[in-house]
Amino acid sequence: MPLEGRFTPPGDKSISHRLVLMSLAAEGEMLVRGLSDCDDVASSLAAFRSLGGRAEAEAEGMLRIRGLGGRWAPPEALELPCDNSGTTIRLLMGLLAGRPGRYILDGDQSLRRRPMERVAEPLRLMGARIETVGGRPPVTVTGRALSGITYSMTSASAQLKSAVLLAGLSAAGKTTVTEPAASRDHTERLIDYFGGPIEVDGLTASVTPGTMSLRRFFETPADPSAAAFFLAAAAFIPRSRVAAENILLSKARTGFLRVLDRMGAKVSLTMTGDTPEPTGDVTVQYDGELEGTEVAAEEIPSLIDEIPVLALAATQARGRTVFRKVDELRVKETDRLMNIRHQLGALGARVGVDGDDLIVEGPTSFIIPESLDSGSDHRLAMTLALALKAAKAHVPIVGWESISVSYPSFYDHLNDMWRD
Repeated sequence: MPLEGRFTPPGDKSISHRLVLMSLAAEGEMLVRGLSDCDDVASSLAAFRSLGGRAEAEAEGMLRIRGLGGRWAPPEALELPCDNSGTTIRLLMGLLAGRPGRYILDGDQSLRRRPMERVAEPLRLMGARIETVGGRPPVTVTGRALSGITYSMTSASAQLKSAVLLAGLSAAGKTTVTEPAASRDHTERLIDYFGGPIEVDGLTASVTPGTMSLRRFFETPADPSAAAFFLAAAAFIPRSRVAAENILLSKARTGFLRVLDRMGAKVSLTMTGDTPEPTGDVTVQYDGELEGTEVAAEEIPSLIDEIPVLALAATQARGRTVFRKVDELRVKETDRLMNIRHQLGALGARVGVDGDDLIVEGPTSFIIPESLDSGSDHRLAMTLALALKAAKAHVPIVGWESISVSYPSFYDHLNDMWRD
């Protein structure tokens, strides 16, 4: 029973967050096509509107956003619910740190377990007043004058880097951030695309105080992290062939394709655009049994969100697959590292954790448990749904509804492409 067909994933979630939240600091207005319709981006839109921003639907799939240029009435104490979205809360910390007013950023129980001090620390070095509760939300930001800093990150994190750079746009002097390995660079690209004062040199990015101006029109590329579920599944389900259209093809986001290629999947790309991000179509076709591989620590930032489905693919590969230094998974919506181990293990897979490494031995003949539990982790829920399809099994997945966090149309696309 293969997966077969063409599909267009939803708009990229990371870029959608930034388009909305960076409009707080940008002048002008912009018509956006294909903004992600997931719950996480809805949280960013709600925060934008709460601060006085205007975002209005104009036609199907089109949204007109009017920027605030960093100007809104300073609130005495404005609560901004961030729900389950770590990107929303962390980017807001940077954007609000140098703006007048007092802001309380909070979220659901899952978000309240996620660490915020690694973002708060460099912002405090800039002069920000930020309070957390035991290092976690709710986070209170009291805007004050900031000064630029030179900051070397100890681990690659696009959210941390983005928060500091966005704070730097309203800080006195130059703000410079250096990371140890390349993470997603959407913030840097968009600052430049909107005419902001930014310089990038390898792993170092610098900003100075300045303004940004929204473009008249922006088409959001499709999300490669969403496409990855079906592309990875096509790599291990016999007779499958899946094509994802108009997806973001930044090197910082397509590590999973490079891993699938060296595992033996047939991967082909057709470039269709390059400004402000490279985009194109990707086809993955089953080409025989996959081979296990080692995913090095420096590769992890380019595929961190795809590890659950890559681990699933590895259960069907011959030999050992090792994902090195994936401790970042411990601070996602859940302890994603241990949940991958437990839930794939419940399907009969041989999955182990050694320190911060994830180890998968294949191939696996799936067994069918009475139920599976995603821990309300959207990426794990979709991974388990694909595993059950491949196993021709129908058992409940606890927390399956969490897929709306990133990919509300997942089951529609799964049903459209699954060939009985």
